[in-house]
Amino acid sequence: MAEPTNYDLIQDDRLDQLESLITAEYQPPAGAQYSYPVASQGITQDQWQQMMLSMGDGAIVTEDSEHFFRLVKHDTDAETNQRNTLIMKVAQNTGRNEASLAGFYFRQTEDIELPFPPVTTTTVYHVTVTYDPRKFKTEPLRLEVWAGDPPRAHGQRHLVLRTVRREPNQLLSQAPISTLRHYVSPVITAVTKAGLPDAKDVLYGTLGIVRSRTSGGNVVPGTGSIYEARGIHGWHNLLTGPWENVYVHAGNGWTGSATCRWRSGGLDVSFNVNAGTGGSGSSNSTMIQLPSKYSLSSSFRTVVFTTNGPQNFEMVQGTGVVAGSLSGTTTRPGWTRGNFFIPDYHFA
Repeated sequence: MAEPTNYDLIQDDRLDQLESLITAEYQPPAGAQYSYPVASQGITQDQWQQMMLSMGDGAIVTEDSEHFFRLVKHDTDAETNQRNTLIMKVAQNTGRNEASLAGFYFRQTEDIELPFPPVTTTTVYHVTVTYDPRKFKTEPLRLEVWAGDPPRAHGQRHLVLRTVRREPNQLLSQAPISTLRHYVSPVITAVTKAGLPDAKDVLYGTLGIVRSRTSGGNVVPGTGSIYEARGIHGWHNLLTGPWENVYVHAGNGWTGSATCRWRSGGLDVSFNVNAGTGGSGSSNSTMIQLPSKYSLSSSFRTVVFTTNGPQNFEMVQGTGVVAGSLSGTTTRPGWTRGNFFIPDYHFA
């Protein structure tokens, strides 16, 4: 095909200038107030954005797990360092990455190689899905790599997916990659947990609100729950964790069972302990011990019930463990029952 002549270029420029005269462009109404859309009329880019902003900005995770917008090295470090590039992989299960930003939608259907050239000063590369209002007619959203903070001078907006920190004289294979990707998800409400849909059938991260129970026509505060959909991993309660085993000190002559669970505001502890025939523990020897992941910044005191009546009970931070024991008693009870709540301000 022949190269365009100077005459062709001049004519093309003239046609571009005339395009706005022959292309119908919707002009929104003026005035102190108006509504849209209106039947048989168009909308502007600004109006479209306002209509869609309630969708939120972020990745859209439609697969069965959280593996989306993965930035990985090549098969070998040598190839990564020779090419100075990383690969933005599509999600494993669906074969695509998706996002919404500024009222527009983005989809990546193939793995894309992204450049991260060597630097002379410390540089943080930002990998983004970027909205550029100047390109709204052709490509409003695009995957980009920015050396330093992403630009905003022309109204650009950015969904930061990953950052790559490169130092001078550093190989790309040694550069740390950080994950910042956030995702959008809706909220649904159910009467009971059993009424929630399968977690694989909703967007990853969807919040499932189980409404509070009612009694006599009145809502019972605090009886509802909030669950988060984790795809193939099911629904996870955000307010209350699972029950965990608490160690009962058989070596001190105690037998029985004890559990705890973390919930919004602190830790529930429940135990039923008997004085066994073995061991050499005294009445106030360590009775229970919390899992090692818990540590106290201040001691917690409460009252428990025993065969000798109500007794003081104390949870204290020991060497790497949180130990609980009776206090202020010299008589070893036959059994001890505890069911109490430790507020979160007691924890380190």
